[in-house]
Amino acid sequence: MKYSWKSFPNEDKESEVGIVACLNDEQQFLILRRSPLDDRSGQWTMPGGHIDTEDNSIETAAVRELYEEANLVCDVDDLKYLGILKDKKYYFLTFSWSGDVKVDKPNPKTDEIEHDDYKWSTIKEIKEIEDTNIPIYLLEKALEIQKEGEE
Repeated sequence: MKYSWKSFPNEDKESEVGIVACLNDEQQFLILRRSPLDDRSGQWTMPGGHIDTEDNSIETAAVRELYEEANLVCDVDDLKYLGILKDKKYYFLTFSWSGDVKVDKPNPKTDEIEHDDYKWSTIKEIKEIEDTNIPIYLLEKALEIQKEGEE
């Protein structure tokens, strides 16, 4: 199911966010650390960002942001919907991407480097990080989806 943000009437569309949880075979998620230039400097997040007017859907925005922030290419059809938080953050899961993670690419619109580090982390490791707002229950749901796919 695709979530076309253009179909939501009377919404503040600039506050909508698409986020991609990349989950590898070792049950680790890709997380990125915000650079000192960011107002959330040092915070660990997942690749994602605001939906732009040229994006056709929330998924399209999430895939674009995954490339812009982590240099990974993913197809919209490879995304699985995980959930939405109250602050209009739409989370998607993927097991399939290409490319190597690179976080020192400047944002194409602001020319700022948004992240300065990355790592692949298990849920246990993410729980131990003090400065993060990553929703653990959605990561647990992602692991369940991964397990179902292996059966």
